[in-house]
Amino acid sequence: MKKINIKILILIFVAIFGACTYRNSLSTNILHKDMYLSDGASFKGHQPVEIKNIVETIISRTEKNKYYPESDILNPYNGTIFPIDMASPTIIWEDQYFHSTMWLITISFENNNHTLYLLTDQNRWTPDRNIWETIKANSVEKKAFITILGINNEKSCEIITRSSVTISISKDKVGAPIFYQQIPLPFAKAKKHPELSKWRLGYVSSYETPSIVMEKLPVCGNCHSFSGDGKMLGMDMDYKQDKGAYVLTAVRENISISADDFITWNDFQRSEHSESMGLFSRISPDSKHVVSTVKETSFFTMIPDLYFSQFFFPIRGLIACYSIKENKFFSLPGADDPDYVQTCPAWSPDGKYIVYARARVNKKLLMIVGDKGYFNIAQGIRISDLNKKYKIRFDLYRIPFNGGKGGVPEPLIGASHNGKSNYFPRFSPDGKWIIFTRSETGLAIQPDSKLYIVPAEGGIARKLDCNMDIMNSWHSWSPNSRWLLFTSKINTPFTQIFLTHINENGEDSPPVLLSRFKSDRHACIVPEFVNLKHQGIKKIKLGDDLIH
Repeated sequence: MKKINIKILILIFVAIFGACTYRNSLSTNILHKDMYLSDGASFKGHQPVEIKNIVETIISRTEKNKYYPESDILNPYNGTIFPIDMASPTIIWEDQYFHSTMWLITISFENNNHTLYLLTDQNRWTPDRNIWETIKANSVEKKAFITILGINNEKSCEIITRSSVTISISKDKVGAPIFYQQIPLPFAKAKKHPELSKWRLGYVSSYETPSIVMEKLPVCGNCHSFSGDGKMLGMDMDYKQDKGAYVLTAVRENISISADDFITWNDFQRSEHSESMGLFSRISPDSKHVVSTVKETSFFTMIPDLYFSQFFFPIRGLIACYSIKENKFFSLPGADDPDYVQTCPAWSPDGKYIVYARARVNKKLLMIVGDKGYFNIAQGIRISDLNKKYKIRFDLYRIPFNGGKGGVPEPLIGASHNGKSNYFPRFSPDGKWIIFTRSETGLAIQPDSKLYIVPAEGGIARKLDCNMDIMNSWHSWSPNSRWLLFTSKINTPFTQIFLTHINENGEDSPPVLLSRFKSDRHACIVPEFVNLKHQGIKKIKLGDDLIH
């Protein structure tokens, strides 16, 4: 008999023990019997048996074939797919036109005969961690059915309303944190008080509010961009009153920004008569280059309206590159045509191509803003009025980077010459898709903007199902190409962040509201997945050489 290797025996034991432990821990989250829960002031002091009796009384009075008016379930949407690594959402509903004094939530499952019941006097409920893990374990790639019954307790538990949605859990993890900015509204307030803006980093798996990693910035800070590997951060920051100043720094746990971390887009073809802000800058996948819109003229005004408080798009500009290693600026041939405004560049994941938005220069618009870079509007004017009066339509174009030599730009089929404005292209990290924003006119913060998906090389574009009725933009792909962030004003003028699942065929699901990421007094803008694998960002601050 051959001598048995002790190390192999140990490995086999660990594998068997680990598998058993995993199965046992998972089985604790499988619903083996009906569960009865309660929430709210009306049920404090009630014993579980009392809650169970109330629930069973309500159920006994439910007539399956009877019509009941429907309440509005605001979150989640019917058919929503949640990531397996997401913390519990808040279930929200409205029952304002009826006389419900409490509600019974029932959650049943496609693959389980048992049901979870919650009795509450509130019109929202956030499951705790254990309950949510139980719900998830019972609905991985299976349906969970959420039904909400409105009850009038003053009339012996009479059922007033009934509404239902289905949800399911995807095996696909999000697996990356989200970096985003919060600003006060209207935009004029944010512009005047940059110290009120905050930058947060959060995980969908966390039950805590995303951490503030930067705040009380004494200068204006705007758009940010991370390299695809999550190792480098770039951000617009008006250092020394230079509107073209741009931070480039390595990502680390505690980031202290020094003067050496700044470049300025004004170093590209520096001229007294033509300055650069550097719009929509993006770092290349290999962290060797940054592309941006420079020598731009913006068509801009501020609007005294919480929902849409600015009107903005560039009306002149070209794509320029910055070589980080060589500390050198240069234009990208083919995307530097003075007859066009070229903006919103995006890198393909392999760094071989750049897709950007292009529109012909309109001399009438240039004359309106002149050298000021803005124009004034009459009282009462809103963005809808401005959209009718000042139209611009962008097409997406594709150009080879070719080591900075550029090439011949070609229209991206499905996202160009369609009578609409197409902008903000974003490649999926696997290189298969581009999701872009489309609206009737304009660029950025448009009420009618919708998200579309098209093959990366061009083709038939499809409007995403996750689109809301009001503004859909500022989108970002997860590193695994299975989740998409975007923002909308569907619920409030204070922009919120949503999440949708994208399968291998480019099909998306109804969106998930990231309720822990929202704010009642700040708009959440420019959310971006960051490919951080081992450490997060705890703090970003200005170094002593910038403060003093």
